[in-house]
Amino acid sequence: MAKRQERHQKKLENKTAKQKKKVPRKKLAKSTKISLSILVAMLLLAIAGTVFFFQNYGKEVTAAIDAGEEHAAKIQESDFKQHHPTTILDKNGQTIKELKTQERDYLTYEKMDPLVSQALISIEDKRFYEHHGVDTQGLLTIALNAATGKGIRGASTITQQLVKNIYLTPEVSISRKVEEMVMAQALEKRFTKHQILEYYLNNVYFGHGAYGINAAAKVYFGKSINDTSLLEKAILIGVTNNPGIFDPTTNKQNALKRAKLILKEMNTQGYITNKQYEKAAADDFTAKIHSNALNNQLDNNEVALAVDSATKVLMEQQDFRFQYQFDSKEEEERYNKEYKTAYNKVYQRIISGGYQISTNIDTALHDQLQGILSNAMNAWQDRNAENSLYTKQAAMTVIDNQTGNVVASIGGRGEDGNDYNRAFLSYRQPGSAIKPLVSYAPAYERGLLETTTVSDDRPNSTYPNNVYNASKGNLTLRNALAISSNVVAYKLAEENRTELKEPIYQPLAQMQFTGLDVGDDNPIIAVGGMTYGATTQEMASGIATLVNQGNYRAPLNINTIKRKDTGQEIFTQDDLTQQKIYSDDAAYLTIDTMKAVHQNADGTAASLNLAYNQYWAVKTGTTDEAKDLWTVGATPYYTVAVWAGDDTPQPQDNTSVGQATKEIFKQTMDLLNNGKEDVDFQMPASVQKVDNHLVTRSSQTKQVLETRQNALQTATANIDTLAKQKANELTAAKLNTPMVEEASTFSNQLISERIDTLSQLEIIVTDTQDNWQIFDQYAQQVFTLIQQVEPSGGSLSDQYTNVYRNKEVEYAHEKAERNSELNTIKSQISEAKSQSKDLDEQISDLKKELAEARD
Repeated sequence: MAKRQERHQKKLENKTAKQKKKVPRKKLAKSTKISLSILVAMLLLAIAGTVFFFQNYGKEVTAAIDAGEEHAAKIQESDFKQHHPTTILDKNGQTIKELKTQERDYLTYEKMDPLVSQALISIEDKRFYEHHGVDTQGLLTIALNAATGKGIRGASTITQQLVKNIYLTPEVSISRKVEEMVMAQALEKRFTKHQILEYYLNNVYFGHGAYGINAAAKVYFGKSINDTSLLEKAILIGVTNNPGIFDPTTNKQNALKRAKLILKEMNTQGYITNKQYEKAAADDFTAKIHSNALNNQLDNNEVALAVDSATKVLMEQQDFRFQYQFDSKEEEERYNKEYKTAYNKVYQRIISGGYQISTNIDTALHDQLQGILSNAMNAWQDRNAENSLYTKQAAMTVIDNQTGNVVASIGGRGEDGNDYNRAFLSYRQPGSAIKPLVSYAPAYERGLLETTTVSDDRPNSTYPNNVYNASKGNLTLRNALAISSNVVAYKLAEENRTELKEPIYQPLAQMQFTGLDVGDDNPIIAVGGMTYGATTQEMASGIATLVNQGNYRAPLNINTIKRKDTGQEIFTQDDLTQQKIYSDDAAYLTIDTMKAVHQNADGTAASLNLAYNQYWAVKTGTTDEAKDLWTVGATPYYTVAVWAGDDTPQPQDNTSVGQATKEIFKQTMDLLNNGKEDVDFQMPASVQKVDNHLVTRSSQTKQVLETRQNALQTATANIDTLAKQKANELTAAKLNTPMVEEASTFSNQLISERIDTLSQLEIIVTDTQDNWQIFDQYAQQVFTLIQQVEPSGGSLSDQYTNVYRNKEVEYAHEKAERNSELNTIKSQISEAKSQSKDLDEQISDLKKELAEARD
C-alpha cells in the first residue's frame, strides 16, 4: 500500500512538473503588435527604397566604389601634413618664389587644447568615436532621399568631410557621395581617431585665406588657438559650417548664435560643466582680419599665372567638371558657386605648401616686355586717389605658337602695389577684336570665301551701326574685316547660328572663355557686346588657335608639377591634349583675312608695320565710347593680345590710347621675332589658290552640292524632255571640270564621314531618354544629301541602308530590354504595394482591437 501511494505521489509530481512546463504563452500586447507591424512596414519601405536606389544607380555606385578604392590606395600622411614649402621655378630651374604659410601654423593633436576637438565633435559628429568613418545610416538615408525625390543628401562624418576637403570636388552626386564613403572607411583603417581630428582641424577652410584652425585664430583674433577663450574656440568651429554665413567679422550675430549652440551641445554631452557653459555663453568677442597673419600675396604677374594654371590642372585631376556654357542663369550661378569653392580649396592647398611647379617664366623677357608696355603708357600719369595706381591701365598676353605656352603675362603698368594681373583676371569688352573668332572663322566653315560678298546695309535698327556711320554697299569678307564692318560681322554671326545650328559663342566656349553668359548667344557679341567680356589671355589663345590650324591648346606657363614629399611628377605638359575648334581651311582663311587689316589702304591698322615680318595678321578692337581698346594679332611664331583702358570703364581718346596698344603690339613683335626667318603661315592641303584667290575644301563641297541641287530643281520643274536633256548636259559639263570633280570627291568623303557618324551614334533607351527620333532626323538629312549625289543609287546609298537597318535592330533590342526591366520593376513595386496594403489592413485591424480592448 505504501509503495502504491509512493508511485502515485511520483506520478502527481511528474504531472505537476509537466503542467509547469506547459504554461500557456502569454499573448503580446496589442500596442506591441502595432509597433512591430509599423516597424516591419518601415523596414519594407527601406528595402523598397534600397531596391529603387540600386535599380537606378547600381552601375554608378559600382564605378564610384572602384574609384574610391583606387584613390584610397594613394592616401598618404603627407597629404594632410605639408612641411615642404611650394616653390615656383623659372625656365632655368631657379627658384623665383617660395610659399610656406602652413608650415608655421600646423598644430598636432597633442599640442592642441582638447576643447577644440570636443567642440567639433559635439556639433559635427556626436558618434565620431563609435563609427568607422561612415554612419551606418548614411547609405540608407541617401537611398531613401533619392527614392523620395529629396536629392542626394545624407549626413557626413568628420572623416567624410576630411576626405571631401582634401581629395574631392564639391560636386553633389550619388557617385561622389559613395566615393567619399569608401575613402572615409579606408582613412579610418589607416589612422587613429586623434590623427583624423588633427588632420581635419589643420586643413579645413575658415575663410579669408585661412586653412587650419591655428591660422584662423591668428587671422580673426591675432593669437594662437590655444590662447583663445572657450567662446572664441566655439566661434571658430562654427565658421567651418559656412565661412560666409558665420564669418565673425561680417556676421557677428550669426557667428554668436551658432557658437552658443555649440557650447550647449558641449555641455549636454559632458565636455564642459554648467559653470563653464554659463560663463562662455555670457562672454563676448571682437574679431577683425589680421592681414599680416598669412603671407601668401602673389605680387609677381608670372607667378600668379603659374599658381592659377597649377590650380586648374589639379582641379581637373580631382575630376572637377569645367563648364563654359549654360542653359539657364540658375545653372550658371550654381556652377560659379561650385567653381569658386573648388578653386579656392585647391589654390590654398598649393599656397600652403608641398609642390614644385616648374615654369617657362623668363624673368628677363618679362622685364623687357613690361618696359615696353609701361613706356607706351607713360603719357597718362593720373593716379587713383585711393590706391595711388595709374588710372589708365594696360595688359598683354604673349603666346608661343609652336607650343601654345604663355610666354609673358603683363598684368598692368608695373607701378608699386599694382599686383592685380589683368591679363588673365580682368574681363573687358573685346569690341571688333572678337570678329575673327565668332563671325569669320565659322562663316568659312560654312563654305564662304574671302571673295564672298555681303551687303553692308542695315536691314533695320536692331543691327549695330558701323563706326563710319554709313554703308559701303556690297563688301567682300576680306574688305569687310579690313575696315571692321559691324553690319557684316553681325549678319555672319546670325547666319552662322542658323546654318551651323549651334550657339554663336560655341567656339568661345570650346576655347574655354570663362566670362560667357547665357545671354551671349546673340549676334551682338560679334561686335564685342558680351555680358562680361574676355581677357587678353583668352583673346590671345583664340588667335593662336587659328594659327595652329584650328586646334586649341590651354594657355599655361607651367611645364611640370611635382609633389615634394614623394618626388612624384603629377603633371607634365605632355598630358595636355588639343581640341579641334575650326577646320584647317577655315582657320587659315581667317588668318589670311586678318592680313588685310594692315595690308589694305583703308584697313584699321594700315599704318602699322613690323620690322622683321611681312607675313602677319592683326585685328583692332574698339568698344562703345572707346572704353576698351585692343590690338590682337600673330606672326607664325607668336600671338600677342594687348588691351588698354581704365579699370573702371571710362571713355578713352581712341586715337591716342588706340595707338598705344598698336605701339605695344609692334614693339613686342619686333623684339620677339628679331632674328627669326620671315616665313608665311602654313597653308593646309585643303586650301588651294585658283586665279589668285583662295578656295577651300568646304567651299568646293558647298559649290558642287548647290550645282547639283539647282540642276535637280531645273529637271523637275521642266516637263519638256528637251529641257531635261539640256539640264543634264549642263550638269554633266559642270561635273567634268577638274575643280568640281575634286569637289565631288570632297562631297563623297563628307557624306561617307556623316554615315560613319550615324553608325557610331549610340542608341539610348531608358525610362527618361529615347534618342531614336534625333537619330532618325539626322539620318534623313544624310539621306537627302545622298540622293543629291546618287539620285539612282550607289555605294553611298548601300552603305547608308546597312547602317540604318542595323540601328533599327539595335533600337528594337534596346527597347525590348528596357521594357523587360520596367516590367520587372513594376512587378516588384506592385508586390511591395500589395505587401504594404496587407500591412495597412493588419494595422487597421490591430487598431480596432486596441480600441475594443480600451473600451
